[in-house]
Amino acid sequence: MYGKQEKKEYEKISHTHVSNINFFLINLTYRSPHLHHDFEIIQVIEGALRVTTLTEDFMIGPGEIALFNPDSFHTLCSAESHCILLVIQADPSFCFAHYPTIQHIQFDTANVTSSTPFQEALDMIQVCFNLGYNYCSSEVGFELRCVSDLYRLFSYFVVYVPNHLEKESMVYHSKEKERRLTRIINYIHQHYTEKLTLSKLADSESLSMTYLSHLFKETIHMSFQEYLNSLRFEHALLLLKKTDMSITDICLESGFSDSKYLNKRLKSVYGLSIKEFKNADLNLNRGAADKWEEQLIYSPKEGLEIMRRHHHFDCDKKLGK
Repeated sequence: MYGKQEKKEYEKISHTHVSNINFFLINLTYRSPHLHHDFEIIQVIEGALRVTTLTEDFMIGPGEIALFNPDSFHTLCSAESHCILLVIQADPSFCFAHYPTIQHIQFDTANVTSSTPFQEALDMIQVCFNLGYNYCSSEVGFELRCVSDLYRLFSYFVVYVPNHLEKESMVYHSKEKERRLTRIINYIHQHYTEKLTLSKLADSESLSMTYLSHLFKETIHMSFQEYLNSLRFEHALLLLKKTDMSITDICLESGFSDSKYLNKRLKSVYGLSIKEFKNADLNLNRGAADKWEEQLIYSPKEGLEIMRRHHHFDCDKKLGK
């Protein structure tokens, strides 16, 4: 399927070069709901990013930072024509020897920059950028500088970002719930163009339909059917604008039994019929067809050139070299 072929997303955490820590720069359009077993720190380098978690929905711009707990469900979406991000993924064991509390700490917000006092937020922004810059430059001793800066960054987090300690039993049940939700979301994203029912999904997780329906409304803030139809609608938009397929084939390819729902949704969102939309010269809003545009992960050399463009960060006073 056209939309499925275009979709390229980052996911795997390899921890290369620096033990238990991974760094990369990515030009990201959309990352579907997911989680990692690592802490994930994201800093916007260019553009703006919309972040959605189970409890928050916020925007961050250049320099600003988002932080996700291990096994924390989140969605990322570019809010502009492009969005370049520095991504740092750290296994909690990276500082366990010196700060064993790390295995129980849970940060209460992902919106790090807004929860930190102004001067400390500026320092934190600088340290985060230094991390990426030093990693990409790979100069002698960069591994030590990266680890040193990551320790410093987390020292800001534990002091200034609201957090609490969870008992092992609570952490286990919370993570189990988020793992289950992620499995469900991933399954829907893999099969939304097929015949998919709440009953089938509930059976796959050995849940009652009532519990699963409640879980969806509680965490996704829409019903299962609304979420399913939104994915099918976005896929249909992509096919309408980027292929010459017939309307009937587009509906079938997107999981709709006929064109009635698609036509009604287009009228509601764009005020256009299917044929009018197909012929219109529109820039689709973010969160629709553009979600399946290619994601580009930069090489360290490319990342270094991007970061050198941002002289206002004055990274280690080396940006002019």
